[in-house]
Amino acid sequence: MLRRGEGVPQDRERALWFYERAASVGLASAALNAGMMRIEPDAPYHDLEKGAEWLNLAAAAGSPDAMWELGLLIENSAKSTPSDVSAAQALIQRAAELGHEEAQLRIGEETEAPLSPQPPPSQSNTLAPSTVLVSPEQGARFMAGVHLFDEGEFLAAAEQWRPLAEEGVVEAQYRLGRLYRFGLGVGPDVALARKWLTAAAARGHEKAAKTLEILPAP
Repeated sequence: MLRRGEGVPQDRERALWFYERAASVGLASAALNAGMMRIEPDAPYHDLEKGAEWLNLAAAAGSPDAMWELGLLIENSAKSTPSDVSAAQALIQRAAELGHEEAQLRIGEETEAPLSPQPPPSQSNTLAPSTVLVSPEQGARFMAGVHLFDEGEFLAAAEQWRPLAEEGVVEAQYRLGRLYRFGLGVGPDVALARKWLTAAAARGHEKAAKTLEILPAP
């Protein structure tokens, strides 16, 4: 209601707050709505990476709409590797199998040879590939950590992200490394910051690689 102003004054940012709060505890429909709002191009809360995180959670829970939107985000990202694009195509294929009409149309069109070369991805539409393809349970735990971090509960966020980092969730590795770098909720520890940032960078996380460049030498 807040999002569309149905029966109450429209307040899209407050609607987003409610969606993200519900999504952080694993509600897939809220994750879909939060993701769709985050990828709105001209919105003040536009954030492709957060949008991808929410859409990934909804897609993992079986939402064909989320699979379609997430697949398009990954395909159109200048940061996507060939393996990321393959994962995006698998998401679109699965959305089509679940009855998503646009995905079905896309799959049908791909059976015909293209008449002209496809344009390169837009450089303004960048998305870190590390934000995608985690399990629903991991996605819910990760986003619970994001919510805690946004509330200033840095130690609790670290406790959410540490097991995920150990499980190989790249974005959790990056964020845990930053907590150790700045001493947020945990004691500042350059060695642990380097450990987790290196792990994330090795999996293609661009921000982790850039942060490593400015860490103090061991």
